[in-house]
Amino acid sequence: MDALLEVRGLRTHFRTDRGLFKAVDGIDLTVGRGRTVGLVGESGCGKSVTSLSVMGLVAAPGTVEGEAIRFDGRDLLGLSADERRRLRGGKMSMIFQEPMTSLNPVHTIGAQIVEGILAHTRLSPAEARARAIEMLELVRIPSAAARFDDFPHRLSGGMRQRVMIAMALSCEPTLLIADEPTTALDVTIQAQILELLQDLQRRLGMAILIITHDLGVIAEVADDVVVMYAGKIVESGPVGALFADPQHPYTIGLLGSIPRLDVDRERLSTIEGTVPGADRLPAGCRFSPRCPFADARCAQSPPPLRDIGPDHRVACWKAPVELELAP
Repeated sequence: MDALLEVRGLRTHFRTDRGLFKAVDGIDLTVGRGRTVGLVGESGCGKSVTSLSVMGLVAAPGTVEGEAIRFDGRDLLGLSADERRRLRGGKMSMIFQEPMTSLNPVHTIGAQIVEGILAHTRLSPAEARARAIEMLELVRIPSAAARFDDFPHRLSGGMRQRVMIAMALSCEPTLLIADEPTTALDVTIQAQILELLQDLQRRLGMAILIITHDLGVIAEVADDVVVMYAGKIVESGPVGALFADPQHPYTIGLLGSIPRLDVDRERLSTIEGTVPGADRLPAGCRFSPRCPFADARCAQSPPPLRDIGPDHRVACWKAPVELELAP
């Protein structure tokens, strides 16, 4: 696989009065050119912090360290703040979780898109305006030229999300990071947004890192999936292989909690407990306090992420033993 983004040994920690918070604690991640990678896990697992670390948007008291964050052959950890700023929004773009809080309420949507285009290209203001309208049309906003001068509050949630996508794509990035792009949208609009992202990916040939807690979204759009728990990657692999044969108990629990039309059952499976806080992580496997298969070894020694099949890796002492959740 021709890697566009390679993350090696990423650690993002926050030093606070309450102690050291290990939000991301030594993860490896690869996104190939033109491919879609899904990063999945519950809230609090470190998914969004991972994306912010890649983009260079982690603020104090956070610190980002690691062996490398290579984008298109360049190690981002060695770049200055100005170099990261020039890269961000150009060849690397991001769709943030909540469009209403990400868009500036006192500026029109057109002005906000034009600002990014002018910062990363040599287009004139008139050419930037034409590009912005073109991008609004590309994301299927009706009457794009008229909507150019609208303020964010005049648009629906789905339309604001389309504006965020237009802004992120306006400089033709090679990597798009989409952090919960369908949050708070109804299922019809969600399907439209996902279809739009896939269509734009085919047109522009960009890679996508999509972050979500919804495995249904991953099944719809991803080529590869990475499962994250408490700052660590617990399983990764091609989406078909992982969905067909999940090996980590956390992945099995996530898949078991999804309602299915072809299975008749009275209750869905659940994962007992909650994600541990980043300042009170277990000594061994971080999932062991919630795992129905955990033993003394799991509680004492963190399992390594190891290969169990073609591009399929899992961090579990029990794998590759076949595991099934109790009904």
